[in-house]
Amino acid sequence: MPFTFSLAEYGKYVSRVGAATYIDMSRRTDLACIPQIWQSLHQVMAEYGPPWVLQLWTKDPAGVIRRGGDMLTRLRQAGTTITVQLTVTGLAGSIWEPLVPADAIQAIPELAQLVGGMDHLCWRYDPIIPGVHRIATFESLAKCMASYGLQRGVINFIAPPGRYKRVDRRLGPLLAGWLDGMPGYDLAWCEATARELVAIAAHLGFRLACCAEGSRLTRLVPGLAGAACGDYAWFCALSGRQPTLHTGPGSRPGCGCAPYYDIGSYGHWTRCHRCVYCYAG
Repeated sequence: MPFTFSLAEYGKYVSRVGAATYIDMSRRTDLACIPQIWQSLHQVMAEYGPPWVLQLWTKDPAGVIRRGGDMLTRLRQAGTTITVQLTVTGLAGSIWEPLVPADAIQAIPELAQLVGGMDHLCWRYDPIIPGVHRIATFESLAKCMASYGLQRGVINFIAPPGRYKRVDRRLGPLLAGWLDGMPGYDLAWCEATARELVAIAAHLGFRLACCAEGSRLTRLVPGLAGAACGDYAWFCALSGRQPTLHTGPGSRPGCGCAPYYDIGSYGHWTRCHRCVYCYAG
């Protein structure tokens, strides 16, 4: 996928996927922070009409409503199915997520109503950071999500030390052991942690899935599904439509997402939430 938005490249994408147009907004930065993403969406709508699916990625539901609520309403009225990948880790306002609003979770019901209902939302507990993750935090968040009626959850573990240099520079001074390779942060720790989270989620009535990076865990942890953030079956169920799916390579090995076009771009870390673990800066 291209790393910057291009209306011409989006046109090529449309030619390839036909009616199954699915826009991500955006895996590369938070749409609550960056106005250019909304401008790109406006260009798409003006040139090509509303997409079949628009998927939002955010840590700030209230910010999304303020910045783009009117446009999202117009898209729904035009027939677009809107879904949300909503990241809530319990770290908002801390040194780990300094500019994420601490009260962000309170706006979830309003965002759900705007996009079509709680079944349009997926909660992401992402990333799980060794030494920072607390099972009590997850349980408290899971109870809150269940009380809202949310039934989809995704977990993802932070990439290990040495994967992203910019992340290492930020985490090193804050997280003991990170620059030494984070001893004990291995598959066994991830498996044990995932088992705990799956059990809590199951007790509360929803299932967890794990992103492509943790696909090995789905073979080790009963009840942990493989996530497809761009879930074609989910989109079909919500939209009542089943456009032909033109498969293609995923964004990474093991990715189960339907072919999408991301209208965001990297490089906005200083204008976004400045999460220390963010690799998309």
